[in-house]
Amino acid sequence: MLINVVLFMCIVGNVHSWCMELAFKVVTGGPFGVYDLFVRNRTHNTKNRAAQQLTNQVKEHYKSDVLNDIHSYGVTKIRVSYYKGGAEAQYFVFNAVGATKTGWFSRDRLLETSFNNITTLTDVKNKTGEFFSIEGNFGVDYKNPVSRRFFINEGYYECGGDLGWVVVIDGPGPCSMDKGKTSTIVYFVNTYSYSLMPGETADFMAIFAERGTCIYSEICSTTSTPNEYLLVNETEEIQKRINAIKKNLTVPMNSTSKHHRSKTSANDERMSSRAIGMVLGVGLISAFLALILLPDIFTLIRYALERVCEIKA
Repeated sequence: MLINVVLFMCIVGNVHSWCMELAFKVVTGGPFGVYDLFVRNRTHNTKNRAAQQLTNQVKEHYKSDVLNDIHSYGVTKIRVSYYKGGAEAQYFVFNAVGATKTGWFSRDRLLETSFNNITTLTDVKNKTGEFFSIEGNFGVDYKNPVSRRFFINEGYYECGGDLGWVVVIDGPGPCSMDKGKTSTIVYFVNTYSYSLMPGETADFMAIFAERGTCIYSEICSTTSTPNEYLLVNETEEIQKRINAIKKNLTVPMNSTSKHHRSKTSANDERMSSRAIGMVLGVGLISAFLALILLPDIFTLIRYALERVCEIKA
């Protein structure tokens, strides 16, 4: 049996309960080229089990094929999470139904977020440095190259004064948060609304995809704490879960109603049925007794005839 090795995050809250598959991960300290990796129809590190863990121990990005075609895979929601110290620090959830490959990451598709002031996120002010997109700010800005991806920013107020929420540094830039950088950096502000950028450095950014309706009862316990995640990328663990599900769904043959019916006769109260049963019963019993006694009867008759002949003689 071939088993697809994936990683799921089980999210159990008061309102929502679903399982999401890890589809993309950007690690602080990983190589530049995050945007190109995301938009191109390819996978990355799908055989590198360490890169698929929700840790930053390996400075390698990860991408499955799910986000290459979200329509074919039936993706309905996408969660973007920012982790630090082994825990989720901030997150966004987007509606992915009918969205393009990069269009789901937008203010009009935002369903929920850990940032309290969601109104600020959804308001368009059309000011300099306002961004809410995967492409973000790329090119030349103030005569300096810049590459800020997965960028949600309130506005530019010169270096050191910019305000925003999250960003992935995908190349060197003009300000202290990206100037002279040689590897990817994931930033987020650890406040309830936008704040001075770049904020804090995340261990990594993880993107999870919900594909249709997820049957999570056997994988995600309803007693789990919110934002708890479960690693199931060990084939032995997956097989244990499969065996447990099979055991719960298997019905023994001798406990089915069909089996019970095959061992019993239905009661028929009709007089005609009783009469037929009586006649057949008496006939069968009589025939059975006759087969047993007939040879003895013949012997008895022959013996009696011989005795009569002897007396007459």
